[in-house]
Amino acid sequence: MASFCVLRELQQGGSELCPFQYAEQRPPQPGLPVRAKGDCAGPVSYTHLDVYKRQASGWRARPGRSPLPFRSMEPQLGFRGRRALVTGAGKGPPAPAAARPPPAITRLAPAASPAPPWPPESRRPPSPQCPGIEPLCLDLADWDATEAAVGAAGPFELLVNNAAVAVLQPFLEVTREALERSFDVNLQAVLHVSQIVARQMIAQGVAGAIVNVSSQASQRALQDHAVYCSTKSALDMLSKVMAMELGPHKIRVNTVNPTVVMTDMGRINWSDPQKSAAMINRIPLGKFAEVDDVVNSILFLLSDKSAMTTGSSLMVDGGFLVS
Repeated sequence: MASFCVLRELQQGGSELCPFQYAEQRPPQPGLPVRAKGDCAGPVSYTHLDVYKRQASGWRARPGRSPLPFRSMEPQLGFRGRRALVTGAGKGPPAPAAARPPPAITRLAPAASPAPPWPPESRRPPSPQCPGIEPLCLDLADWDATEAAVGAAGPFELLVNNAAVAVLQPFLEVTREALERSFDVNLQAVLHVSQIVARQMIAQGVAGAIVNVSSQASQRALQDHAVYCSTKSALDMLSKVMAMELGPHKIRVNTVNPTVVMTDMGRINWSDPQKSAAMINRIPLGKFAEVDDVVNSILFLLSDKSAMTTGSSLMVDGGFLVS
């Protein structure tokens, strides 16, 4: 879901995350009803980010109070007209590892673009709500297939390496299969996809931004996370080297390092109340992260608002690392 949300943000140039909660961007019109959260019918009277978020929670302007001036989020975030690639857009119900779909990549492209030349079996129809998003389904551990698909889909100016697997095993029970699969997806795929996209950016002579989704586990040892912690620590250092070497090409590279996020994978791995309570008790804010928390951080690091930020790790951990 995180990948889908980021792409929707880039397509709209806005900042609400649910694809069904976007307001039509028009000047404020006093007297129009305020839409309840999740209600898709009708326009919203204000489209300024702060006001709209309050509206989504049921906030209404006091009688006689003038609405805030219309301000598009596009000049603030600067995504309009830019093309993005986000990995890890595939999702589904819990299933045995062998039955789950492989990590997917999703690109954002103009709805009227010609049919891409990548293999037909990897393509998926675009979402009716998001016609500008073209999903691809392929295994990122397959370097040849990834090279062909990403090369044909590009060039891109923005990249989010979001695909990951979390196979949790005690250290003495770590299997070779879990080790190889984890490093294939969590590290090697990031390196490979970033190479392809960065070469495209350099060839096009455009400034770009890459955000790698890491974890608080890169900086803190966690029970049964020997492999996962290792892959995320390696990802942090890879990102710093990428930032150093790609900086002269005006390509920024950063990581977001969230705590447990309430995605499908997060709920599966932290469904045990005793286990989750022990973790939450170590987070000063007293809760796990929601998808929106991570997406907003990714958007900041992709945007021109962070134009002087590269080689950094943005902690989205509720204070876990300072506790």
